[in-house]
Amino acid sequence: PNPVGLNGRHPRRHLQPASAPAAPMPPPAPRRSSFPVAAALLAAALLILAAGAVAVADDGRTLLEIKKSFRDADNALRDWSGDGASPGYCSWLGVLCDNVTFQVAALNLSGFNLGGEISPAIGDLKSVVSIDFQSSGLSGQIPDEIGDCWSLKMLNLSSNNLEGDIPFSISKLKHLENLILKNNQLVGVIPSTLSQLPNLKILDLAQNKLSGEIPRLIYWSEVLQYLGLRSNKLEGSLSPDMCQLTGLWYFDVKNNSLMGTIPDTIGNCTSFQVLDLSYNHLTGEIPFNIGFLQVATLSLQRNNFSGPIPTVIGLMQALAVLDLSLNQLSGPIPSILGNLTYTEKLYLQGNKLSGPIPPELGNLSALNYLDLNDNKLTGLIPPELGKLTALYDLNLANNELEGTIPDNISSCTSLVSFNAYGNKLNGTIPRSLHKLQSMTYLNLSSNYLNGAIPTELARMINLDVL
Repeated sequence: PNPVGLNGRHPRRHLQPASAPAAPMPPPAPRRSSFPVAAALLAAALLILAAGAVAVADDGRTLLEIKKSFRDADNALRDWSGDGASPGYCSWLGVLCDNVTFQVAALNLSGFNLGGEISPAIGDLKSVVSIDFQSSGLSGQIPDEIGDCWSLKMLNLSSNNLEGDIPFSISKLKHLENLILKNNQLVGVIPSTLSQLPNLKILDLAQNKLSGEIPRLIYWSEVLQYLGLRSNKLEGSLSPDMCQLTGLWYFDVKNNSLMGTIPDTIGNCTSFQVLDLSYNHLTGEIPFNIGFLQVATLSLQRNNFSGPIPTVIGLMQALAVLDLSLNQLSGPIPSILGNLTYTEKLYLQGNKLSGPIPPELGNLSALNYLDLNDNKLTGLIPPELGKLTALYDLNLANNELEGTIPDNISSCTSLVSFNAYGNKLNGTIPRSLHKLQSMTYLNLSSNYLNGAIPTELARMINLDVL
């Protein structure tokens, strides 16, 4: 049989003709060894593992160093023990680690009675994203080294006894989103460098002893949403730039020493949901364009505002809380306030308001608190107030109201407190008041009421003060 090649064909058919000598075959290329590549990959892997091991060991030892600065009278951190050289610290109380690198990602010791101070070693936690030491009984100063926690997004040191200044080093934390230092004993000025934090959304420095002015640069933050500065010793005036914060919804500077007027630019603060300027020394009239806001809370309590209540406030349909109390406001209560059907709290007491109580206030179907006391209001108590079935507190004391107490006040079935002290009311006490079974306080003294006290009032089983 003829020889057959491996491909099933006769081998001769694939030979070169004799007149055409075969081209010489090139020598085989030398095989490249894969050993150097594998060795390089192995070396890189070992370096990564070694770096991770070093990082793990460093984080463990850092936690033990941090513990040394705590008094920990309750021994809450009893499992923080050993040499910290193994990832076992990831199971320690309040410690959360990255699942891959085993580096500390979060440190939450809030609510433990730790005492002591924050160790400067905190700055060695380079991968920590969240630190929460709220209500931990800590004292001393915030260490400058906190600015070395490069990955930090949330820092909550609130409700401790921390003292000293706010470290300028915090401005190095470019990933920081939440800075909550409220309810401490911090002093000094608010660092203007906080405006350099490009991701800061929540800044809460309330209830400290901070002084100086609010840095104007703060108002140019592009992402700030929450600014809490209440109960400090801040001075100066409200900046016209305050409405540059296009994403800000919470602005609270209550209980400081701010002076001057509300800027005319206030109408541009269209993102505000809470505006609290109460307990300051602000003066002038309430700007008309404040009515352009769609806030849920507007509190201007205890300042020195004068002039009338702007009627445009009646167009602020989102208002749940309107507090204009304890100022020098004058003129009538605008009847257009009856449009505020979502308002739950209306505080107008302690002003110089005059004229009658608008019957339109009976349209405030969601109202829980209506305080009109200590003004110069005249006329009758509108029977329309009887439509306020959600009302808890009705305070009309120290005005110049006349006439009788409307029977249908008893339709305010949720009423807990009714104070009409110090008016010129006459007639008898309505027997129907006994229907107000939730009432604990009823004060009708210093009026011109006559007749006997209705025996039916004895059925008001929750009444403490009559």
